[in-house]
Amino acid sequence: MADRIIEEHVVHTDGGSGGAFSALAAVLFILVLLAVLYFTGVFGRMFGPRHTDIDVNINKPGIVLQLR
Repeated sequence: MADRIIEEHVVHTDGGSGGAFSALAAVLFILVLLAVLYFTGVFGRMFGPRHTDIDVNINKPGIVLQLR
């Protein structure tokens, strides 16, 4: 009986660099978003002090008017 010859075809594909570019774009987008939020002061309002009391002394004027 004759031996069968079996040929294997292996398909070599590229690793898909599109995934790397997508990951890089996502990281850059997040960094830009965080920078915009930081410089607009959103984090200061969210995590900053909650001091909202205003101390106004109406008996001591800030401007002295001199009448002659």
